[in-house]
Amino acid sequence: MKLPLVSVVIPAYNRPDTLEIAIKSVLEQTYSNIEIIICDDSTDDRVQKMLEPYLESYSFIQYYKNEQNLFLKNWHKCFDHANGEYINYLMDDDVFHKEKIEKMLYYFNEFDNITLVTSYRQTINNKGDIIPPIWATARLYQETRIMDGTMFGNVALTRGLNVIGEPTTVLFRKKDLTEPFGIYKGNQYSLVNDLASWLSLLSKGKAVYIPEALSYFRLHPDQTSNKIGASSFKEWLDILIAAREDGFLECNDLYKSALLTYRGRIKNHPKFGDVNERIESILNNI
Repeated sequence: MKLPLVSVVIPAYNRPDTLEIAIKSVLEQTYSNIEIIICDDSTDDRVQKMLEPYLESYSFIQYYKNEQNLFLKNWHKCFDHANGEYINYLMDDDVFHKEKIEKMLYYFNEFDNITLVTSYRQTINNKGDIIPPIWATARLYQETRIMDGTMFGNVALTRGLNVIGEPTTVLFRKKDLTEPFGIYKGNQYSLVNDLASWLSLLSKGKAVYIPEALSYFRLHPDQTSNKIGASSFKEWLDILIAAREDGFLECNDLYKSALLTYRGRIKNHPKFGDVNERIESILNNI
């Protein structure tokens, strides 16, 4: 029986060295029917030059150099060019475990109504050395769990953390993501675009969490998450409200818990007083 095609899509930006490591981790996969889609938002040609020998050697690698910086639309471009039944984003500074795709696809094949498969992700530093997890990346469970999608979404929302995983972590069916990546309930999120798409998928079915480290999340000073800081709280509140309207946090106690978590984190940020006021208003009306 023919194996379904998996599209590994990479929105690249000015990181030829780590991108090459990421690509090699895809080429080493134990699952064979994979294509690689690279959409390059770089400001120079270093990525393009690094890729030349790979493009000559591997016909299943497709490369697109953007004439102008597309930002979030580059993520949509990757998705649109993907031909696979399944999609896994891969950040250009992250790495796959060699069995990632094979182990995750097993759950789509063996169980019904799965819309998202994720796993523990091991944190690494800029040199690729293993480092201790941060709060968001800590192992959630010691055993593999198949759970209701709404329940899994509630775990992330009430903790105020994307415990589901960065884009590299999750495998999903292309047809199940009915809005472009990062869009949830018609709104484009830029700072929590991965969580936006995970909630969209989780609203449609079940999730699988695998406790093995099937991807490696690189922490380094230049990554975007180190630069957005407290600004993400505005988007977090917006996405929390949207999720509540979508069937997540249906219990008032869960909703209050999530709101109080956010309020506790921004209380020392005076420039987010407007967010605090919105939280107070919602709490007073529950």
